[in-house]
Amino acid sequence: MEYKNNIIAVDFDGTLCEYRWPEIGEPNENLITYLKERQKNGDKIILWTCRVSDMLKDAVEWASNHGLIFDAVNENLPEIVEAFGSDTRKVFANEYIDDRSTPISSCRPKSAMQLWAEKEIEIACQHERSDSGVEDDKWDYGCACYESALRAFRSLLEDGHSGFSIGITKHILNRLIDGNPITPIVDTEDVWRDVSDMSSGYVNYQCKRMSSLFKYVHSDGSIKYRDVDRYCAIAVNNSSVSYHSGLVDRIMDELYPIQMPYFPGKRFDVFCEEFLTDRKNGDFDTVGILYAIEPLGKRIEINRYFKESEDDFVEIVKSEYEERRQMHLKREETEASNEHKNEGCICGAAESCYDCGAYGSCGNLKDEN
Repeated sequence: MEYKNNIIAVDFDGTLCEYRWPEIGEPNENLITYLKERQKNGDKIILWTCRVSDMLKDAVEWASNHGLIFDAVNENLPEIVEAFGSDTRKVFANEYIDDRSTPISSCRPKSAMQLWAEKEIEIACQHERSDSGVEDDKWDYGCACYESALRAFRSLLEDGHSGFSIGITKHILNRLIDGNPITPIVDTEDVWRDVSDMSSGYVNYQCKRMSSLFKYVHSDGSIKYRDVDRYCAIAVNNSSVSYHSGLVDRIMDELYPIQMPYFPGKRFDVFCEEFLTDRKNGDFDTVGILYAIEPLGKRIEINRYFKESEDDFVEIVKSEYEERRQMHLKREETEASNEHKNEGCICGAAESCYDCGAYGSCGNLKDEN
């Protein structure tokens, strides 16, 4: 039996609302919105519930107040009655939505792999609750993550995956989780949305398939692409410190320009050094982009150096970079010395006691020790 539009039978308690029978629980807003959208597209909704009499009337009125009007309540649609020749006890639908439903794929003996996975998740949840102190009947964030992973694993087993195919599926799933496309991106008009700032002097597009990928069309017709997640800057003296840098993006794009079709892989790790020659320039005013580790692990020497100018960072030669390093070290030495001098003033003022005479700026005698 086929119809142009689908018929959806939906339960009430525990489905359209939280289970608080005989009371009515909080609404399942996502499901209600979903069903209303399905109705707009021509599908029909049947309320299929154990509620009767006044409790059924209350449920229908409650749903109406939330904007959901049923096409039928606990009975078949007229066209179904006509097709079967009577109003069968079971409501016919193309889809049944119920909090107590069980998919057919789950109705099978559990495999050894599923039993093993369930035991592993059980042990992990026990450790999680022991560490967090959350009682067994209370919701726990860590346990919720373990249980979600188990549901995903069960789904793979229900699909009948082997060791080989489950590995392929895992690779695909990891790309989806990381926000990476499954197939290469091709530069066609339908994959871009215009996000231009008209004052920038070029047209800027963002990729619909990959939010970190941008396309820049300049007034001379030249095109450049940038993936803002492609490079990760890492402090060369402390690899636990990582950050994003527009300067690193620009230099790396010169070395590794994006070509279409584009299929993003693992990131480049770019090791950098930053230091400050003058406090008025903020946190740093000198940058060395030293080397990068390519996605496959190969080290590439870069050794390019930059200093801050009025508008941007400009490239400098290594000798000037080393001179600025000495300025940075001298500044740190001077600041450390001044800090030590200030410790002699019992007022704790910022001025050096060597500058404020026999008394600190507060008028108190200096500690001659």
